[in-house]
Amino acid sequence: MRNARAFAVLGLAMAMFGTGAASCAGPGPCRYNSDCTDSYCADGVCKKDCVDAKYDCPTGYICNLIAKCELPGADGGVGGDGGRTDGGSEAGTGDGGGGDAGGGTKLVLDLCGSDAECASGLCKPSSVGALPRCTRACTSHANCPQGGRCVTVGTESYCAQSDIGRACTAANQCTFGCLTGPRYCTMNCQSGADCPNGYGCQPVGSPATNVCVKAEAPCGAGMTDACIAPAACDETGLVSGCTLACNTAADCPQRAAGLAPWTCNGVCRRPPDVYGPLAGGVPAEYACNAASTIINICNDAQHIDFNAFSVPAPPAVNCAAAMTTPGSTGDTCVDSCRYQGGCIDGFACTALGSVGAGRIGLCLPATGVGEVGVSCTRDGDCVFGYCNRNTGKCSRDCTVDGLCPTGSTCANGSPPAVEGRTFRRCE
Repeated sequence: MRNARAFAVLGLAMAMFGTGAASCAGPGPCRYNSDCTDSYCADGVCKKDCVDAKYDCPTGYICNLIAKCELPGADGGVGGDGGRTDGGSEAGTGDGGGGDAGGGTKLVLDLCGSDAECASGLCKPSSVGALPRCTRACTSHANCPQGGRCVTVGTESYCAQSDIGRACTAANQCTFGCLTGPRYCTMNCQSGADCPNGYGCQPVGSPATNVCVKAEAPCGAGMTDACIAPAACDETGLVSGCTLACNTAADCPQRAAGLAPWTCNGVCRRPPDVYGPLAGGVPAEYACNAASTIINICNDAQHIDFNAFSVPAPPAVNCAAAMTTPGSTGDTCVDSCRYQGGCIDGFACTALGSVGAGRIGLCLPATGVGEVGVSCTRDGDCVFGYCNRNTGKCSRDCTVDGLCPTGSTCANGSPPAVEGRTFRRCE
């Protein structure tokens, strides 16, 4: 068993997509609300928010004819954030649980100073300690923008940004809650698809609550606090990594579509192309597999230089060494992502990666202060984790929700599609 001296990533050959001409996605199970019976179309799937507004919707909302929670007098549940910026080309996609509740003109995602400034009537910090932005009421995570989660604070339920994975020591440092053993923020979940790649869904505490549990961490002697029982440390791989208990593979971490999935045999098992547990965003490390081939030991078997936006060559590795070998300066693990699960705190799911002929999301740094339209040279300069290198301006992946801040629109990007949808970005 090798020991990891740091954190890393590589794996299958990964291409980076630029931006360019528009493309068309293939049809999903639904495209319009009229394709659904007693429900509405969201993300290509027929969904229901409610049956009885008293029990299923926020206070003051009604359950409309397409089973969506909305304010009385709203527009039938389509768009209800005070005005779409994409012309409503995919009406109902990513729509929240309510309509316009305020007299303001600012849109969801706009920076704000008070509820009165927002068309939705809600101005809230996107996460603990973050600047407030206009947001919307919700009844489930599915009502929220990409990367968002539906949280309840006092008597209000609204969309906030996921902060899963943020370091914490107490619950008030997190949007939902803090796992105080391993010390990171978590969120409630129904399956691993609700969690970022590298995290699965497992019952924790008493009474037990299903929350996102981290698997992308090395473990072993002196590092067992990184893992949560009952499954804890998996020592079957090249480098020992945390895992979690599961009933089916749906409880386990979910990689981007097209990549080999995790499996479940009572505990979550890593795919055959994954040799280690190192988290996205940490320096890449390398070792040799049983065939003496140099491999990275990243959680998702992928690595990148975030600043250059290129895949560095692996270092020379002594296959007999007991320790892993660090990659070159800037060589960093990167996780693929699905829009539903999003990314850990400080990263955004942006579809700039590829597997074969398909486009996939990558968890790119979103720690900058650049709003959409501000000059940038790297993704980490931008608050939404996307620097459009064709224009040198900060952007946002709006593929699922169609949402862009005031002053920008959600436009089609270059093919191929991602998760069956045309890739879109804010311009």
